[in-house]
Amino acid sequence: DIRDLVSGILSDEGYETIVASCYIDALALLKEKGPNLVILDVWLGNGEKDGMRLLDVINENYEFMPVIMMSGHGTIETAVAAIKNGAYDFVEKPFAANRLLTSVDKAIETSKLKKENAELKIKAKVSDNILGKSQSILALKQSVEKIAHLNGRCVILGTAGSDKELVAREIHRLSSRSKSSFSSINCHSHTPSQLEIELFGLFINDSGETRIKRGLFEQTNGGTLFINDLDAASSEIQLKVLKTIKESSFFRIGSSERISLDTRIISGFDNRIDELVKNGSFYDELFCRLNANTLKIPPLISRREDISSLLNYYMTQSAKAHNLMPRKFASDALGILNAYSWPGDVLQLKNFVDWALTINISSQNSQEQFITAADLPKDIIVGGNISNNGGVQFISLFSELSIKDAREEFERQYFMEQLKKFSGNISQTAKFVGMERSALHRKLKSLNITDSKFFKTYEES
Repeated sequence: DIRDLVSGILSDEGYETIVASCYIDALALLKEKGPNLVILDVWLGNGEKDGMRLLDVINENYEFMPVIMMSGHGTIETAVAAIKNGAYDFVEKPFAANRLLTSVDKAIETSKLKKENAELKIKAKVSDNILGKSQSILALKQSVEKIAHLNGRCVILGTAGSDKELVAREIHRLSSRSKSSFSSINCHSHTPSQLEIELFGLFINDSGETRIKRGLFEQTNGGTLFINDLDAASSEIQLKVLKTIKESSFFRIGSSERISLDTRIISGFDNRIDELVKNGSFYDELFCRLNANTLKIPPLISRREDISSLLNYYMTQSAKAHNLMPRKFASDALGILNAYSWPGDVLQLKNFVDWALTINISSQNSQEQFITAADLPKDIIVGGNISNNGGVQFISLFSELSIKDAREEFERQYFMEQLKKFSGNISQTAKFVGMERSALHRKLKSLNITDSKFFKTYEES
């Protein structure tokens, strides 16, 4: 009677409803229909298979599905337990129709906002990963667009910290599967038994109780699954993935039900995967089937012209996230950071910016908040091959730059040294280098040497 009453109230408001009278029927309908919201009684009348246990199943397998718990035996303790366990709201019987409808409207709206927020975060991360205007990044973007529309499997190669997952997300976003789900897994983060369950799912039938955990292959049917570092998986799991690809189907662990595979698999490996294939650590046939298309993420050290823009971009983003004023990098700091090798690639650079935003820097200009060479960690200074007097050694800084960028960096370092020599006196510096003072001002501005700590203007007497 209560089910019919609730269904009638919601139908009158324009909602389409389905009903289930027990735990088993509810599980089947969840899988088959995928509703936008569940109204669930605490007591389902069939022993231990009650609403609270079904709530756990929903929370585990349906990320954005809100649940409103209902009970005629409601107590404060039951309501608190339901909310703690992930329910959106708790309604006690007998209930007022307006109370129920208000809760339903808010629950669906909240779920919608959470989905949109998650999608915006994904898009933001994607744009972060392919930021840059170097030729190698522009080539990567073109390759991503081309491969996205092919709908085939793909291998992404890159150094640790190059954020291969975000390139995979961009492929998914640009593909015909973009409206379906995207999931990712890092094989290093799971034990072999955990990894097998995460990929293939689990079926348990214990004393008449059936429990199903859907694996990532099943969850992403119709969508895209990114598997990072599959070479870290056991040989047994590698073979099982190979069989899944060959047969376009798989079985949940413990089940004989064959499930068709319609998932685009994108794999991420570091650059040594060829060696692992040659020495037999990774199955050659599996790699061949995964590697229908290949993308290589250029390491940060090979595109130094992007470093300054990346530093400033991530500083702006980090400052927004922490509700702080962004700090600027002084020219001497930029020279060192451009020369640094960044062994941890973009991820290391992002972590460095987060650190740089919150350190107590030595700059006395509280409004500009410049980060100078003196503020940088010793490992970056040493890694950038900086000499004791602060000058950047020629070979380490310029050998990786184009002639245009090398000339600009040389001029930046040259004028900074001259300013230091004359204690920031613009007139004396201009006279020594053979330039008009106004021309020197324009040159310093074009080289982004604007830190008041480095120079001051003296009027000609």
